[in-house]
Amino acid sequence: MRIDLLAIGSRGDVQPFVALGLGLRMAGHRVRIVTLDGFEDLVAAHGLEHCSIGRSPRDIAASDAGREWVARRSSTRGFLQGFVRVAASLIEAGVASYWGVCQDVDAIIASGMGLLVGVHIAERLRIPLIRVQLSPFARTHYDWAGRKNLLTAVRGEWTAFLHRAFRFLLWTKLRSGTNATRQSMLSLPPLPLAEPFSAMDRKRLLVLDAYSPAVVPRPPDWGEWIHVTGYWFLDHSAAWTPDPALLDFLKSGRPPVFVGFGSTPFPRPEAATILVLRSLERARQRGVIVAGGSGLPTGRLSDDVISLESVPHSWLFPRVAAAVHHGGAGVTGAALCAGLPSVITPVFADQPFWGGRVFSLGAGPRPIPAKQLTEENLANAIRATDNPEIRQRAAALGTRIRAENGVLQAVTVIHRQFECGALNATTY
Repeated sequence: MRIDLLAIGSRGDVQPFVALGLGLRMAGHRVRIVTLDGFEDLVAAHGLEHCSIGRSPRDIAASDAGREWVARRSSTRGFLQGFVRVAASLIEAGVASYWGVCQDVDAIIASGMGLLVGVHIAERLRIPLIRVQLSPFARTHYDWAGRKNLLTAVRGEWTAFLHRAFRFLLWTKLRSGTNATRQSMLSLPPLPLAEPFSAMDRKRLLVLDAYSPAVVPRPPDWGEWIHVTGYWFLDHSAAWTPDPALLDFLKSGRPPVFVGFGSTPFPRPEAATILVLRSLERARQRGVIVAGGSGLPTGRLSDDVISLESVPHSWLFPRVAAAVHHGGAGVTGAALCAGLPSVITPVFADQPFWGGRVFSLGAGPRPIPAKQLTEENLANAIRATDNPEIRQRAAALGTRIRAENGVLQAVTVIHRQFECGALNATTY
């Protein structure tokens, strides 16, 4: 089969799809990774086909709409307004770019952002659409320890209501432009006021949740179409070699602390750099900063801190003592897999959720929201990662995660669904 994987987002969104693509190719499928600009080298390094359908995340972040989104992302209203501007442009440009190259595709597997394009293409081609989530969003009346009571039922209903309300509000802002794109480019009828994601839930379109059940167990009240597969980890390319300066730094002292805040630019990178350096100094720890497009500087920042633009987690994490990060799904999973205690400083989206899960599992101290971050509380949190109980729990969790094979499980689920005819063409 010809399968396209629509991995729209940052590197943390794309990397798991490359891992799944390798698994599907090993199973005999023709696979193509569809991304925004900027991921050509990552995909090519693993020998997969690639197609780009829009501006890179860095270009988007540098635009007027992107800068406004970054500046206001920690508020719900600011996040929604910024996301609408970015998403509207993605739908129009993405559908136009992708429609010209996808006529031979037999199935589409899409990330959350990828659905903004993939759902319309799948409907037009009348081919199956598979949803991928890197964080859990389905409604449940249970907590993540498998307990159900009045409190968890009320919390589950309230969370589901807020989620539906957010999706509906988002759809009211995107509906007009989306329907214009559907009609002009795909000759599809307009979608109703009821947002299309609810229609996918009603149709029970297959969902692959790409995280470990050891981290977020599958609740008993989820439908059989939702599968928690385990993480989709991607090993670094055999052609990648570490910077000699990094190797020298790692050899020159005890294992450092990893610090990385993803690819979203900091509104004030200079202040963030000073805060990190002083916190590491107060905690008496060495540090490896991975800037990753956040705007943090690179180079030797002090005797005890080195900063690089990028280093694969799969190579670096076995060589560090702990991880300080924003709580993105990808870096959280990589740190847990390596058995590292994590200090999480969430900003928006699913980051507070992952910060809460790591704390609940005992694999890190209480998360510190980015707006509340200070030299003192970050230094205290870094010191807490030396707690023997936290280190033991993080190590035990890493052992469980490394025993899983999320990619193989996902490929098995996909094949099982195809064989029994449970994947139907997407229509609304």
